[in-house]
Amino acid sequence: MIVSPTTTSTASAATPPATTSQAADAAKSLSGTYDSFLKLLTTQLQHQDPLSPMDSSQFVSQLVQFSEVEQAIATNSNLENLIKIDTSNQTTAALGYIGSTVEASGNSAPLQNGQAQFSYTITTPGANEIVITDQNGSPVATANGDATAGKHTFTWDGTKIDGSKATDGVYNIQLVGADGTPMTVDTTGFGKVTGVESVSNGLGLDLGGVQVPVGNVQSVQAGATSQSASN
Repeated sequence: MIVSPTTTSTASAATPPATTSQAADAAKSLSGTYDSFLKLLTTQLQHQDPLSPMDSSQFVSQLVQFSEVEQAIATNSNLENLIKIDTSNQTTAALGYIGSTVEASGNSAPLQNGQAQFSYTITTPGANEIVITDQNGSPVATANGDATAGKHTFTWDGTKIDGSKATDGVYNIQLVGADGTPMTVDTTGFGKVTGVESVSNGLGLDLGGVQVPVGNVQSVQAGATSQSASN
């Protein structure tokens, strides 16, 4: 059966946790070291032998080194500020995804209000079977895949192998060849964006439990369907 997306969801944006500035920590450490250096220098000058004064060139060299480190810390601080501004701009831009249905590379998609949508690209024509699995890797639904070469969109209406309805959550798609061997194909998952959050490599979108980096988004659309799973 063909399933038309009519779902809505409450959108929320996750706020990235506050982090300690490395430049600020470095500046604090340098300040303490610099104060200790000045105290040591003053003490040395007070107790130096008048007939054999200390070599001032060493002090000048050390002061220059402190100055260079201080400038490097200031540069890092400015870079951190620029990164914060850029991250803020990216977050603002990512908020525009909330409420939209996006297509992202990967084999996972959320079942939202009884509907999950995937795509798969076949390079060599041949019979195949679509297998939908849960997060434990257990098959929950199957369907005959399109045997022609090209990109195909598949929509699952949540009907499981035993005829019952699956609960909303995250599910995966896998294609199996006629000989029962898993096929290596490019897949994408569709989902309505419900939030924005920080991930290891930048910002990510929350598609009803599926976290995808913004860079993995291939298209933004209202949603499309082509076929649904049947036993």
